[in-house]
Amino acid sequence: MLPKRYFFYISGHYLKKFLILIFSLSIAVVFIDYLQHSQKLHVGLNRKILYIFYTWEYTLALVYPLVILMALAWTQISFIYNNVFVSLFSFGYGSRRLLLPFLTSAMGIYLLFISLQTTSFAYGKDRAMDILNADKPKEKLIDLFFKYDNSFVYAKELDPLRKTLKKVTIFEMKNRQVLKIIQFPKAYYINGVWIAHKVQIRRKIFNKKGHFISYRDRYINSLKVLQGYQPKIFRKIYEGGTFSLRDSFEALNLLERQGLSSNRVKANFYHKLVTPIFALALLVILFYKSPSYHRFVRKEKLLVILLGSSIFTWALLFSIYRLGINGVVPPDWGQIIPILILAIYAFILDIKELRKISI
Repeated sequence: MLPKRYFFYISGHYLKKFLILIFSLSIAVVFIDYLQHSQKLHVGLNRKILYIFYTWEYTLALVYPLVILMALAWTQISFIYNNVFVSLFSFGYGSRRLLLPFLTSAMGIYLLFISLQTTSFAYGKDRAMDILNADKPKEKLIDLFFKYDNSFVYAKELDPLRKTLKKVTIFEMKNRQVLKIIQFPKAYYINGVWIAHKVQIRRKIFNKKGHFISYRDRYINSLKVLQGYQPKIFRKIYEGGTFSLRDSFEALNLLERQGLSSNRVKANFYHKLVTPIFALALLVILFYKSPSYHRFVRKEKLLVILLGSSIFTWALLFSIYRLGINGVVPPDWGQIIPILILAIYAFILDIKELRKISI
């Protein structure tokens, strides 16, 4: 068997099983979800189809790391009991070369889903929930109070759909003293900038000794304010929800610049970008730890070990993600350290296999 043919043979079998598993598993989850919520979907047929599609998008993003490992288990067991690995070993292929098609295919799947997470694909769950709650009035955010640079901002109302802020007061601070108050009845988000209209600026006047004397008022027609606060980021920070990877970067920069807690955004970001790497590391571990000959182990026992360890690790990391959103476990180490441990162990196993070849 030529070198290229062995690679495409293994990766072809693996990807075929991956597609079968991910479509069957995701469709089953979507079907169960639809049965649970069908009584709440008081919308037309086209909106129901959209709900099913958005739920399917979210399900794909949720389960694909697990399916990477399930496809490995299916392919490995099939190859072991059909003596495919034995045949490849007889042609001089070592374990590292046989791992390469699996790892390359899994890496391609990971990069594909990461690229999708930078698009509207990332908002499948939010869009499905919007359809599910279509009969409920869209509530505007009211009585917002947040930090902006050296200022504190109060806004009576935010309408994310119309991209407007109403009845806003900005308190500019220095050394715990209010130096300036900016007030305006309404601001519009235009071309990435909040434009406030009919702005009143009240500045405190101090004498040479630093004692307050009086106020000085100034009125201007328009003013750019709150740079960096996007309506979508506003809403998701206050109400919760998912972020695409691109929006996560912007939200993290905004929150860290303002010195605000970013645990929710970080947990979401790590869950999309870092957590799926566990599937790549565990794929290497399970491949090296699995026997290559069927006479050494029973099929049922091997299947339980492969699937059990995959599901347990996936569920554990998902639980850590949920704890990170609630701030119980800091995402910076709670979601990264387990992945790092798996990656280091996978690297050690690979180094050991390399040493066997060189001996």
